[in-house]
Amino acid sequence: MIEAGFPITSKGEFEAVKKISGLGLSAKICALARTNNKDIELALDADVDRVHVFIATSDLHLKYKLGITREEALRRAVESVDYLKSHGVEIEFSAEDATRSDPEFLKQIYSAVAEAGAHYLDIPDTVGTATPEYIARLVREIVSVSRGKIVSVHCHDDFGLATANSIAGILAGARQVHVTINGIGERAGNASLEEVVMALKILYGYELGIRTEKLVEVSRLVSKLTRIPVQPNKAIVGRNAFGHESGIHTHGILRNPATYEPFPPELVGARRWLAVGKHAGSHGIRARLEELGFKVSDEQLKLVVERIKNLGDMGRRVTDKDLVEVVKEVLGQRSDDSRVAELLEVSVTSTRMGVGAIIRISIRGDIYELYGKGMGGVDSIVNAMEKIPLLENVKIKDYSLGIVQIDGKIGVEATVILETQNGIQATASSIKPDPHWAVAEAIVEAINLIMARRGG
Repeated sequence: MIEAGFPITSKGEFEAVKKISGLGLSAKICALARTNNKDIELALDADVDRVHVFIATSDLHLKYKLGITREEALRRAVESVDYLKSHGVEIEFSAEDATRSDPEFLKQIYSAVAEAGAHYLDIPDTVGTATPEYIARLVREIVSVSRGKIVSVHCHDDFGLATANSIAGILAGARQVHVTINGIGERAGNASLEEVVMALKILYGYELGIRTEKLVEVSRLVSKLTRIPVQPNKAIVGRNAFGHESGIHTHGILRNPATYEPFPPELVGARRWLAVGKHAGSHGIRARLEELGFKVSDEQLKLVVERIKNLGDMGRRVTDKDLVEVVKEVLGQRSDDSRVAELLEVSVTSTRMGVGAIIRISIRGDIYELYGKGMGGVDSIVNAMEKIPLLENVKIKDYSLGIVQIDGKIGVEATVILETQNGIQATASSIKPDPHWAVAEAIVEAINLIMARRGG
């Protein structure tokens, strides 16, 4: 089930929910509504399969937000369910702020809406204050008055417990759980789809019918569309979730990945990668050098490891580009020996029609001019760069921007990850005053690394 939106919010929200309802998806579509007829009628007009109706039940919300009594809240809840029942849609009911409500009143209101015809009884931890123990106890109590209806949990992450609380609810008898991709949501967010799915699958043996190999791809799509970055160390889908830098870890990974991975990265559509940095050991750096096409002696490896650690001690985030420059210096090779691409010009324009970028790039002496448009300057740059002929079988897998200070001046550090169809990855970064130039140059540097690895 996809809860597609809250139609009363705006005309655009209503239209979006209605369009999603008309896509013919395999999932049922749900719309959110308060316990009033105007909200409910608009939700029904969106042609959804289910309406999720809610009203606050905690004394705090009843007094300061709604200004009504418990009896009035109960009446509104039952009348809303009665009204929906006459329209032949699935009905879900939530008692907002349930985990801070009087448990006896909760049982009364859930029992009443179940008797009135609600199909799903959702327990929201609206401000994330519940513990797994309390969620489990509350779920068992609501199941006892549910009249056989499905009990659900909706957990927020204010204390970092949303995933744990969701699983505790399921183990206690809930058969539906509300989740969001990347855990996006109000304040600290909601329970993360990818975390809940993989924990239930791997740790508890649940079969959920989820195509887990799509999790990373969908995570990146949602991040791009919402313009909310995924933190690198985010569980399951973060860039570093299957990245290994520590020398102890990489040594184990190279012998048997199970030593430091709870499940294979391919299960969620990710790839394992060995990071280089101050914590890297000789085994990991040698393996990464071989992936990049370099073979070194033990003595040369020792020099490379020492210089990489020095870069890390300086606070640098070491990329493949840095590693290649170091190893070429150790091997006595020119750093520009294998360059096939060079960035010549970056131009970004913004009008009422949108944002566009023009890139001029030289590839083996041939000049290409590429155009891209997107939701912002950086997005337009990336979309333009994806049209480079050399990227026909290469994806810009990930990119990030950060503010850095060098010699008292502020700059932008762009880091990108490129990946070929057969899994070869290359990371590169660029620091420039202009974020657009930094992103474009980092992509060009990563292209040069991949082309060098392919032998041009």
